Amino acid sequence: MKRRMREVPAAVRRAAAAVGGLLCAMAVAALAVTDGTGRVATPPADDVHAVPVAAVETGLVCPMPAELEQPDVGDDEFSATPVDTTTSLTGAVLDGAEDTEPSLTTLDGALAGDLTGPLETGGVAAVREGPVSGARTLRVTPGGGTFATGTVASVTTDGDLRGMAAGPCAAPAVEHWLVGGGTAVGSSGRLVLQNPGRTPATVTLEAWGASGPVVLGSQSLVVVPPGEQVVTMLEAIAPDQSRLALHVTAEGGRVGAYVQHHRIEGLVPAGTDLVVGGGAPAATTAVSGVLSTGEAVDDPHAPRLDLLAPGDRAGTAALAVLGPEGPVRLRGGEEVALEPGQVTTLPLGGLPAGSYTVVVDADVPVVAGAAVDRKGTAADDAVIDDDPYDRAWLAGQAVPSTGILTDGAAAVPADVAYGVTLSGVPDERDPDRVEDVEGAAVVELRGIGPDGEEAWTRTVEVPTGQTVEVTWAELSELGDTVAVVAEQSADEPGVVWSVRLADADDTSLFSVLAPTAPLAVGGDVTVRRVDATG
Repeated sequence: MKRRMREVPAAVRRAAAAVGGLLCAMAVAALAVTDGTGRVATPPADDVHAVPVAAVETGLVCPMPAELEQPDVGDDEFSATPVDTTTSLTGAVLDGAEDTEPSLTTLDGALAGDLTGPLETGGVAAVREGPVSGARTLRVTPGGGTFATGTVASVTTDGDLRGMAAGPCAAPAVEHWLVGGGTAVGSSGRLVLQNPGRTPATVTLEAWGASGPVVLGSQSLVVVPPGEQVVTMLEAIAPDQSRLALHVTAEGGRVGAYVQHHRIEGLVPAGTDLVVGGGAPAATTAVSGVLSTGEAVDDPHAPRLDLLAPGDRAGTAALAVLGPEGPVRLRGGEEVALEPGQVTTLPLGGLPAGSYTVVVDADVPVVAGAAVDRKGTAADDAVIDDDPYDRAWLAGQAVPSTGILTDGAAAVPADVAYGVTLSGVPDERDPDRVEDVEGAAVVELRGIGPDGEEAWTRTVEVPTGQTVEVTWAELSELGDTVAVVAEQSADEPGVVWSVRLADADDTSLFSVLAPTAPLAVGGDVTVRRVDATG
């Protein structure tokens, strides 16, 4: 018999400890008083209390089905949408707390569907819904070791929207950084703001382009009513931008945020995908899942990396490109000049064919994203016989170091080919020394079936400084999979990873997902009474 999920993964123990430490710090700060000189008084060592904090329900907000806002011309031969878009939602809750019943709801909290399968301690509840008609929220109360993950994937096989637009169900937040998309001629971006809460959220938008900050004027403030979403066409508020980075901040509530982006080159489709939130500005960030087919340096469809230093200081960045054979020197990547408030694009052409992770180290905080194109084949009855492309937007991730786990999960839609890309990130990334880095991390990959059982398991050794790809050819015979889980030991080098999805019938339609981290759980918070009378 296939074994069920382990009771408490190492990553969840780490997540619980991290959350407990954070809450502890917050509690101490809340109780601390100064001694009149501005200094915080020292708390008595024996006046310590543990206060239990229960886990609260978490809702992961899922993207809407992809759609094209364009009037019908009345003639199917010249229609921008000659075929329907097929959208599915796949969600899974793994290692849920006992007696927890996760649910699938609309944004306003109305029940939209049950998750199938028993959710016992060590079990899985999963759902596959299609076609999806609106936004969904995956709701669950974290227990002792909970992964919750969801993916919405829209596939359009022809027309302006041709491509796979896929994105994760993500926790709403007060801040999002979206790097990617554009509003130049032939490009369109739909910024979607979703409010699953019970109070209105006032959202402030900031935008940057190739020339610096983009003035949004009165359009920089958006009120999102509770249980609703607001769509803003970016070409209307930030026109003629060849590249974009957005900062979304919310007051009064937490929101979900993403951009649906599509492009056409003349009359030929050039890709559709979702630009989703990535890591906050940091000195180091990584982009996993960059796919090269051996494009030339000057190929306009070669992969590209977008960087933004959103502060007011100029800086420099260095790139470590981790490939199948180890670090690869990228011409021009040893020192990249960063102008404050300008989106800098670095072409990644000239790389040998394969999968890569790009690690960015900068002397100022940066955010990053990447674009990857894949060539398709023109339809036999196409008016123009130029080959179309699809585009995937990749979000920057936090970079782990030795001893920092990168456990996570990603939901896998039905009828897709998928593969897993893993890269061992060296702590030493100096271009003159990174090639000498040694060591490896061992990652356990597990595929979870719709019945809550492990469909397969695979142990992958990831050498430090290299990128390892577990391909669809290797996974296709292992059974139906609703989610992929990756876990590693705490004392090993850090690993970043991603999942690449492709339509099973036309693999040129593709997207890349970053994993969803384990949910934080409740626990005891330590508080101390501060004596400020001395």
